[in-house]
Amino acid sequence: MKRTRNLILSAGLAIGLATGFGACGQRGAQAGSTEANDSTTTENQDSIKSATENTVTVETVKFEKSDSTAEVSLMVQWPVDGNKILVDSLRHHISYLLEKEIDGPKAIEAYGESLFESLSEDWHNVYDEMEPEARMGAFSKTHDITVLAETDRYITYYYNTYMYGGGAHGYTTEVGFTFRKSDGRQIPLIADTESPSLAALIKEGIREFFSDGAEKPLTDEELLEYLFAEEISTLDNIPLPCNPPYLTKTGLVMLYTQYEIAPYSSGIITFEIPFRDIRPFLTEEAKALIE
Repeated sequence: MKRTRNLILSAGLAIGLATGFGACGQRGAQAGSTEANDSTTTENQDSIKSATENTVTVETVKFEKSDSTAEVSLMVQWPVDGNKILVDSLRHHISYLLEKEIDGPKAIEAYGESLFESLSEDWHNVYDEMEPEARMGAFSKTHDITVLAETDRYITYYYNTYMYGGGAHGYTTEVGFTFRKSDGRQIPLIADTESPSLAALIKEGIREFFSDGAEKPLTDEELLEYLFAEEISTLDNIPLPCNPPYLTKTGLVMLYTQYEIAPYSSGIITFEIPFRDIRPFLTEEAKALIE
């Protein structure tokens, strides 16, 4: 019981960090003149379509700008055509992720410029009074919002963001979002969250992640070394991730953010459970999506 509480507390810490997109690490070149490596590139690629009947057309928008004080990199697959309800839902969610009202590619580029200026100003506020040798790398932020999977019944977007604002290392957040095409909603995917059989699938998924293709999977004792856990019995009760799972074309993915159930060095723990194994634990709405 004591160890289970520790796991849950660790998950709470991960929520706080992910919500604030906190950064505490170094990334990028050493500081110097603000004119050293200043460049801006924006690329609007041709619209792309998946090979499904009820497709969503997206436009890939890229923005990059950097100098010795700030680095910004954006890649957003912006929905431009498709079911209006779904397209509006996807656009609203992209705005939510960027914490800025976005109405098109030009707004994404403007957001990138604004973000660059803000990071550069923050860098100057921290380091201008320091000796050059005491300054650390440029403050940076990356947002990648891309289509991960699409069928005729659902579409999954994947969000990857990195932020560095001084210190030993930055902070990465990754999460997936599955939207039902018929109404643009994100529906609950897991029904039986307390099932011991589901807990066993989670445990084996985490074991597979840390075994990393090794010929011999980690034992329970070895797996304990990677997690915020002290007793083997705790491995049979690992809580579900704080962020909801999402669908690919072949299964359901669970993803634990940094610090959620393991130290920073473990990275982002992610694994996919094939539909044939996860189906008994899905909601009826989710089952309808994968039939």
